[in-house]
Amino acid sequence: MLTQQLIKVLVSQCDYPSQPRSRLDHEHCLDLGQNMLAHGQKVPVIGYYLGDRFILCDGGCRREGASLVGIKELLALDLGKEPSVLELLVAQASINEFQQHLPPIDQARLFQAIREEQGCTARQLAETLHVSEGSVSRALALLQLPEDLQKQINEGTLDARRGYILSQESDPERQRQLAAEAMSVSREELGQRVRRQKTQSVPQVRAKRIACQLPSGVSVTVAGQDLSLDDCIEALGEAQREAKRAREQKLDVKTWQSVMRDKSRAE
Repeated sequence: MLTQQLIKVLVSQCDYPSQPRSRLDHEHCLDLGQNMLAHGQKVPVIGYYLGDRFILCDGGCRREGASLVGIKELLALDLGKEPSVLELLVAQASINEFQQHLPPIDQARLFQAIREEQGCTARQLAETLHVSEGSVSRALALLQLPEDLQKQINEGTLDARRGYILSQESDPERQRQLAAEAMSVSREELGQRVRRQKTQSVPQVRAKRIACQLPSGVSVTVAGQDLSLDDCIEALGEAQREAKRAREQKLDVKTWQSVMRDKSRAE
């Protein structure tokens, strides 16, 4: 079982036998070292002790950069033993500071790698990493964008939150068109443009009653006049907001039903 404790380790004690490159990029390592010297080490190296040597599983460039600029100690996540591929991926993703500084697309690819290695759902992954399921889902959605838009997100020229909205459009060319406008409009307006496009491209079959049986066994029904799927989505969203408000007010379900009935009559 992994211990996962943050420690300080001497650079001179660190080995990186699994380094995939035949030669480290000197300029890249020097830049990393200078950045750590100026701003502190933001992302721990990851490894485990084997005798008196600390074996790095991740962070060889940081170790080399520290050595180049004279940094004597590194912040490290000690795993307590040699990790499996899955354990290493989870360790990388579970470091809070690591998550904050990892570019959005790289984080999404890390999440995807864990899912493939573990064979788990987004919900199970969120539980493993102790993050919200929404955070995992939004990250994974970014991988549905074309590579050029993913690059923009990683470079910071396209906001990741707007990228998530764009991922709800399935046509890559339309995604690119909307991306060109994305930073000049609010997220709300961008979302409306995506929804308008989807409404125009999808036939609007309408019904008076829409019933949905959920996997949990709960059945949700929306009833009204000439309802489209977009109307159903909007109604469910409004119902969710009202239900959350009722919970904050500590109302029980029967009282909430009465309150909503009165609101409907008043309007």
